[in-house]
Amino acid sequence: MRKTNPVTTGETPNKEDPSTFRIRKFPWKKPLTGGLFEQGFFAFLGGALCILGILSFALYWGVSSSIEGWNQREASAIRDTVRKTLLRVQNQYGRLDSIQIHQALADSLNPSLFVYVEEPAGTVVYLYRQGEVVQGKNPGDTQEKSGQGRNFLRRHGKDIRLEELHTEGALIARFAAGTLGFEMTDSNAQFLSTLKRSILLGLAGALLLSFLVGYGFSLHISRQSLRVADGLTAISGGRRDVQFPSNLVRELRIIARNAEKLQERLSQEEALRRQWTSDITHDLRTPVTTLRGQLEGLIDGVFPFTKERIEKIYREVLRMQALVQDLSELTRIESPEFKPHLVPVSPRRILADLHSRFEVQASEKGCSLEGSWTVESFDADEKLLFRALSNLVQNALQYGKPGRVELSFAEKDGGILIDVTNPGTIPAEHIPHLFHRLYRGDPSRAQEGSGLGLAIVEAIAKAHGGRVEFQNTENGQSRFRLFLHQTFTKTT
Repeated sequence: MRKTNPVTTGETPNKEDPSTFRIRKFPWKKPLTGGLFEQGFFAFLGGALCILGILSFALYWGVSSSIEGWNQREASAIRDTVRKTLLRVQNQYGRLDSIQIHQALADSLNPSLFVYVEEPAGTVVYLYRQGEVVQGKNPGDTQEKSGQGRNFLRRHGKDIRLEELHTEGALIARFAAGTLGFEMTDSNAQFLSTLKRSILLGLAGALLLSFLVGYGFSLHISRQSLRVADGLTAISGGRRDVQFPSNLVRELRIIARNAEKLQERLSQEEALRRQWTSDITHDLRTPVTTLRGQLEGLIDGVFPFTKERIEKIYREVLRMQALVQDLSELTRIESPEFKPHLVPVSPRRILADLHSRFEVQASEKGCSLEGSWTVESFDADEKLLFRALSNLVQNALQYGKPGRVELSFAEKDGGILIDVTNPGTIPAEHIPHLFHRLYRGDPSRAQEGSGLGLAIVEAIAKAHGGRVEFQNTENGQSRFRLFLHQTFTKTT
């Protein structure tokens, strides 16, 4: 089976090659409803529909407003023309006649317009609408013409406003003129029909395009999120060689990179846990075996019951007790709920306590303990800080060369930097493992100590929001640097 490197899933790996993982397939037949796909698709489609609705409303309003404006301009223009024409006919012939009115307006009329003229008594003189002139050929047709005019007024009464026409102070007629609508002409009706058809086709095309784009986009994001989810599932299931695609969207890429970092850290933690378990077993097995051998020898009478024998057994008990206490202390400090108890700490006082504690041991080793400080006080957990510095001094006295063990306290970047320097260097191959739990440079583990001293120092530094580092100096010295973060060291 061909190996694949992209994101692994929770599927069963190839039995022939445990490191082989499969990419989840996404067949088109597989339902993709629910979850990110469904939510993303309908959100995208809903947004597209809202946009199309707004655009459609804006287009409809714009066209309607334009037509209404055109109608108003046309109506105003035809009213002015009819008013002037009626006055000219009245002045020229002394009366208003339908034939003369029609001849005078002939060049200005079209099927989209209407003109209605009546005498002061209410008799219809002239009516033009929908391209037709309603007028009698003789006086006997006046009643028919008046009836059609009244029907026209009843049908369009809400849109028609009669205006009075005066000459020399006398009312000679009432008239109304305007447009029946933009769509009344064939060309305008064809324009509106084409416009409506184009809008409907455009909306249908835009809706279809929105559907396809939304489906494709949601499918793409859903596939990427499923791959990330499969990778996380694989990590939670115990796999530590999961790889994620590099072409993910930014947010998913951030999640994937953090998942890879978490995976790497879990691998390291698991390796350390296995090593820790092995080391604890070894460190406890040795004193327990020794105690058992000593006690069995005493019971069987092989060893004499002497004070020296009892002291040797007692030292093994103390060694086990120290290991258990260190493990308990480390677990307590590293627990998520642990918070350091901050009090003002004086470098002068803490140096005096260290000198008092290690004076005899330093003298026996041919070392001297010296200190300096440029800060008088800072906030820290005094007991924990004393424990960390005691471990570093103990480490310097136990593994360093005779000479001066120097401690210095100084401010740096708003925090406190504490240096512990002693003669002698540490081999480069041991430096990466110095702060690992139960690590000791002696493979036989014959040296005294639990191997947790520097791990406790690191845990105390992290509890104060800081860090601890080590370096071999150019002049052949070892230097541990303990930095306490400003959040924890600001004296109020």
